Amino acid sequence: MMPSTSFKPAATVEATVSSKGQVTLPRELRKRLGVQRGSRIRFSIPVNGAVQVEPVLYDFEDLWRMADQGGTSKGVMTFEEMDEAKARRKW
Repeated sequence: MMPSTSFKPAATVEATVSSKGQVTLPRELRKRLGVQRGSRIRFSIPVNGAVQVEPVLYDFEDLWRMADQGGTSKGVMTFEEMDEAKARRKW
């Protein structure tokens, strides 16, 4: 929820929450964030103020750390996921 200030957003979009708590990101927001199927999104929730949304972009240190974990841990990425992460990386 936005605090009551003189904040004026450049654009607004709305989405509906499903019974499972899921939200489909509107096309405008997906385009602005540069996300696509399989992309990860981070929500930063401050104590006060607006929630921030940003795409998760892995750097090479993150990729190597995840690859070094081995096994079937949820944090381990496949080579395809690593390639996709590298492709999303903003240099």
